[in-house]
Amino acid sequence: MITQEQLAAMVGCTAYTSGGQRVGGVDYVLVDDTTGRPEWARITDRASGLGGVFVPLRHAVLEEGRLVLPYPVAVIEEAPCAALDCGSVLSVAEEEQLFGHYDLRDAREEVNAEAGAGWGQMDRAQAIQEGTAGHESALSRLRPARTGQ
Repeated sequence: MITQEQLAAMVGCTAYTSGGQRVGGVDYVLVDDTTGRPEWARITDRASGLGGVFVPLRHAVLEEGRLVLPYPVAVIEEAPCAALDCGSVLSVAEEEQLFGHYDLRDAREEVNAEAGAGWGQMDRAQAIQEGTAGHESALSRLRPARTGQ
């Protein structure tokens, strides 16, 4: 799991699969705006044409300046892409598509899975979980990481 302390080292580093295959460079990271936990990284590789693919950081690690992802390149390349400019966030609908693609459970389904970080205790997250008059696809629990750069 990537920590908040590792955020500055992640931006601009190169991402690899756990098998050592190069995926691309990390453009930016999105963090949960309530917990501050790094959630998604946007990866691009101009040489291969990979542009703007989001990968989850839940099971990723930062080793010797490399972001190591537990997914094969084929899965990453087939991920739903959101054409976002640096500084943008994923909508709830886009994030749900990505959760499905990477076969992950949405953090909002893991109510109180971690001590003190349960979604049931967070007002904004609870509003997103319950829906907000049909506008939940426009809301996001994510924000761009501030890395001091």
